[in-house]
Formats: sequence, structure tokens, C-alpha cells
Amino acid sequence: MYFRPYESRGLCCCPNQHCCFYNNLLNKCSDKLNDHAVKILALPAKQYLYRQGDMNRALFVLREGWVMLTRLSLDGKRQVFRSVLPGELLGFQQRLQGPAIYSAVTLLDSVFCRVSNIETLCSTQPELGLCLASASACDLLLTEMYLTNITHRRARKRIAFMILELYHRLRLRDLNEGYSIQFPLKQEDIADTLGLTTIHVNRTLHAFKDEGLLKIHKHKLTILDYEALCFLVGSELEFLTPD
Repeated sequence: MYFRPYESRGLCCCPNQHCCFYNNLLNKCSDKLNDHAVKILALPAKQYLYRQGDMNRALFVLREGWVMLTRLSLDGKRQVFRSVLPGELLGFQQRLQGPAIYSAVTLLDSVFCRVSNIETLCSTQPELGLCLASASACDLLLTEMYLTNITHRRARKRIAFMILELYHRLRLRDLNEGYSIQFPLKQEDIADTLGLTTIHVNRTLHAFKDEGLLKIHKHKLTILDYEALCFLVGSELEFLTPD
């Protein structure tokens, strides 16, 4: 891991232009930032940015890569909350000065913008607080959609929803190649996200491949029949497609 000082020119070229908080941080506060306000942190794949229970007092914006948020229950079982994609926030929680409520682990080589004085920035720049609230509302909506799928839908629809929502979030950032996206998630990760067994996930993905819906090869997922997957997901697709 390493840090680099904040450089406004380099950050402005970042794909995080889709992140409202990120834009406000750069465009409206750049004259107020000092050399210690924002730093660049790079981590290789399969490394923890922070672990559940750590005293993390910084806010992060993912600039490049892929991060998975996980939490261990008291009996040691893992729950995967969601994937964090470029332009999205992590580390923001109810108690900013308290222990981290989940772990953040990189699935790909990742680069972060680390903001250590977020409370001070928000107190002087209210628009940043509004952007944080908006980002949190988006995360809450996505969490509610996953919860609905886990509690009311069968495996096929759960997995179809997960694939489409990841595809749409990546497409929003121009990180797709047609109907193909980078896909570092393992079957175990999908299972722990959707409340399924790894065997069930394996069978469903093989069925999707046999039916010509999608294929996964060397960490690359290609949607072969977009309309069929949309039909499986149903009306929830409208929430995945930005206006």
C-alpha cells in the first residue's frame, strides 16, 4: 500500500466524475484543501482497506478497481453486503468515530481517494453533506432491492438481478465493453451476497450458460441475452436504469 499527495489535476481526470460527492469535493473545495486533506491510496487485489471493528475515521472514494463489503456474524458466517465500484463511497457510517461496521476488501488492484477531515469539510461546505446523504440514500435503495430479492425470489431471479445491477452500474461509468464487464466475484461471493449455497449458484450459472443467457470466462462476464435477463428481473429494472 502507498500514499500519494493530493493533486487536483490528476484527480479531475478520474472516472469518478459520475460521483456527485467527488465533483463537489474537487470543484467547490479545491481551494480549501491542504496537502493532508485528500491522499491517494493504492492497494493490490485481495487486501483489506479496513476490517470490521477497526477504528476508521476516514472516508474513501474508489477511483479504480473493485471492493467488496463484508461482515462476519457472531457465529462466524460471512455476509456480503455489496460491491463498491469506481466513483462510489465507502467508510461512511452512522458513527464516524466508531469502529467499522463491515470490512472492505479489494477484489482487483484498486486506487482510493482518502478524505480524512470529512466532518470539517461538511461543516464548511454544506453541499458536501447533501451529496453524502444522496449517496447514502442510493446505497440504502440498493440494499433494499437486494433484501427484496433475497426474501421473495428464487435463485434464478436473484442472480439475474445481481448481474444486471452490476452491469448497469459499470455501464454508467463507461466500464463495460458492450454487454461484457469485468467480473472478479467468485461463486462463493455471489452465494454470500444472495443467501444461497455455492452449489446452487454453480448450478444456476451453468443453466444460464446452457440457455444462452450469459457466460463467465477468466473473470469476464458477457450477457448473451439481455432481454431474457431483463424479463427475469421484471419491473425492478427501472430502478437500475438512470434517467
